[in-house]
Order: sequence, then C-alpha cells, then structure tokens
Amino acid sequence: MDIGIATFAGEYGMEPPALGRAVEERGFDSLFFPEHTHIPVHSRRPDGSSTRHYAETYDPFVALSAVAAVTRTLKLGTGALPL
Repeated sequence: MDIGIATFAGEYGMEPPALGRAVEERGFDSLFFPEHTHIPVHSRRPDGSSTRHYAETYDPFVALSAVAAVTRTLKLGTGALPL
C-alpha cells in the first residue's frame, strides 16, 4: 500500500514507538511528523488554546528515531521543518 500517515507526535496522542508499530502492522507505507518551530509559545487568546498543542509537540527527529528503532519497513519523514 502506498498510503502514509501524517500526524503530530506529542503529549496528547500515542507514544511514537507504539504509533509506529501500529501504522506498520496495518500495512501503511510511511509516517510523517510535522514540526512548527516558529509559533509563539504564548497566545493572544485568553485561554491560550491556540498554541498549547504546538508547545507540547515532540521534536520530530527524536520521535522518528524512536519509531525507527521499533519498525522495519516504514518510510519516515517530517512534514514541515524550516531549516
């Protein structure tokens, strides 16, 4: 199957190794973790809701390394990473 998954890896989802195994076991081809490094940690919204998800996103290289350690066939990559 040439279909992949792109999702944020962070505090509110599955741990990256468990997610990687689940994606691979279900026959998906790839897994991508985006990163947004240029979003302020503090929000102008009173409840701060617009940035909390981003502030608690894992570093994609660390998360993808953890996935690579427990999978064999997945293609891994970042979705948005300004260098």
